[in-house]
Amino acid sequence: MATKKLNANNILSISKLEFSYRQIIVVTPDKQEFEVQIQEKLNDTTVMNLISDLVERSNYCTENKIEFNEILNTYFLLIKYFTNISFNTYKSIKKQYSHELAVISALIDLSIFEQIISHFDKETMEKISVSMNKYSKQLNMISNNKIREILEDEYQAEVEIENEEEL
Repeated sequence: MATKKLNANNILSISKLEFSYRQIIVVTPDKQEFEVQIQEKLNDTTVMNLISDLVERSNYCTENKIEFNEILNTYFLLIKYFTNISFNTYKSIKKQYSHELAVISALIDLSIFEQIISHFDKETMEKISVSMNKYSKQLNMISNNKIREILEDEYQAEVEIENEEEL
């Protein structure tokens, strides 16, 4: 086999082939069939974007005192990044997230989600799992540090109040 010189066009062509989309048919419980385009092999850069998006969602929910369901949000992002299923868009982020989670819940309840992810590359799904575990550990460390900071701030405020009262 002859060796080729690697260039930008070769890289893009190889990438396009490696991470191509294909049509699958999903079946609803009432036997309706729908075509869905999926990317079977998930590329690392998109997985990184997925995790980044998950972190942003988590932060938004925390800041706005909204319950954050990590599993449903992760499932939604898998569908968003690796299929052609489109979602309604809303001006309100809160309404947007609510809609997206309602749709992913319906996909799960209709067993469509399982049909879709069963076509994803197993090795890539394991990579996502490893990345998610790293993310979860980092999020826990950040949360623990924030809790510690809050407790230290509260303790410092109490000490300052006690010092003022002694004067």
